[in-house]
Amino acid sequence: MKNKIWFVSDVHFSHPAQLYFHPKRRELAGIDKEELTTLPKKELSVIQDDWLIKLWNETVKREDWVYYIGDFCLGNRERAEYILNKLHGKKFFIRGNHDKALNGNERFLEGLWDIKEAKFNHDQYPFIKEGETFCVELCHYPLVAWNRRTHGSCHVHGHTHGSTDKFNDDSLELRVDVGLDSKLANYGFVDLETLYNHFRSIIEKQGCETFQEYAEWLMDKQGFRM
Repeated sequence: MKNKIWFVSDVHFSHPAQLYFHPKRRELAGIDKEELTTLPKKELSVIQDDWLIKLWNETVKREDWVYYIGDFCLGNRERAEYILNKLHGKKFFIRGNHDKALNGNERFLEGLWDIKEAKFNHDQYPFIKEGETFCVELCHYPLVAWNRRTHGSCHVHGHTHGSTDKFNDDSLELRVDVGLDSKLANYGFVDLETLYNHFRSIIEKQGCETFQEYAEWLMDKQGFRM
């Protein structure tokens, strides 16, 4: 397939409070500390949105697919419509806890789910090992157990803005945060190949060849199945 697949979450359009919570966002949006305290929130919101729209469209081509894992826009429905109308790519949305503005804007989306499974294989994307199906379970919230976890399915989430990166790493689970502020995303979008290689690196550290083999190893180590 010629189109690329992208994953991201927690972009938080029209939510200027993110500029306080994540100083790197402020830096990338070109807002200095003085402007952060003196500019009206509405103006900060517009500056932030313009930066995020530019980031999106410089990354995503019109034919690409984007799996958006929740928390899109804190503005109203009209503001979300304005932004969605400007963004490249086919958009597959997983609902987060800040997504009321998507209601009424479904025509801009390929679909809207609470949880979605996506599968990719070598015939579609040659970087995936021949004969292997790369299965990901998409949910805004990080899960302890998910569908087909025992068969090597990987879990992709958002919501935590990178605060669970170490927890995910230490757990050895096939689980990762793709939020804009996470370690893997690093204030950008995560493409399918990067996501696949991230999970392959986890299983290969334990000498496993397949995701199924790794799932069996992890369950034996943990002493339980779920």
